[in-house]
Amino acid sequence: MSHKDEQAFTLAEVLITLGIIGIAAAMTMPSLIQSYKKQEATARLKKFSSIMSQAVIMSEMENGEMADWTYTAESDTVTNSMATKEFFMTYFAKYIKYISTEDNAGVNKWFQVNLPDGTYFQMYRGDCIDFFFDINGAKYPNLEGRDIFRFLACPTNNQILCSGKGGWCSYYSRNDTTREKRLEKCKQKKMYCSGLLEYDNWEFKSDYPHRL
Repeated sequence: MSHKDEQAFTLAEVLITLGIIGIAAAMTMPSLIQSYKKQEATARLKKFSSIMSQAVIMSEMENGEMADWTYTAESDTVTNSMATKEFFMTYFAKYIKYISTEDNAGVNKWFQVNLPDGTYFQMYRGDCIDFFFDINGAKYPNLEGRDIFRFLACPTNNQILCSGKGGWCSYYSRNDTTREKRLEKCKQKKMYCSGLLEYDNWEFKSDYPHRL
């Protein structure tokens, strides 16, 4: 009775194969992680913009057009924070789901609204109400254009922002009518990046100038 030679991998061959797999994984993992982060950011920006757009519509049905809402830009730090909170409670609180709020009477003069999915937005009263939406909550880097994106709620008499028509919008001026202009603005000033992203249906294109 004869025995045929049995074929098997040597230890060296197994280690080489595992090494190749490890190198391939190390090369592709950062790309996969970045792709996932972009998809998650896109989904959260779409959701937030939709929620706030609907809140404005519902509030206007009950409270009249935004141009008629009680709104005065304040310069005093304490009054600014308190007035912003009052503005939110009057015109937005009924129409969105949130878990808590925080207000800061310090230098930054913001009022914060914490949302159920772990994200939050801060409001600041200027010529318009500026909304700073943080797509990953308290996690770093907490930088505009990377994980913080700015939106606006403007009265209709604002002739510069929100296409000059007012209402809820991403951050762009009425002259930013092409993608090229919005991309250049995003490169120069990160506050304008939400305008670029909205133009791109909230997708982070390959030429988006800031990493997440």
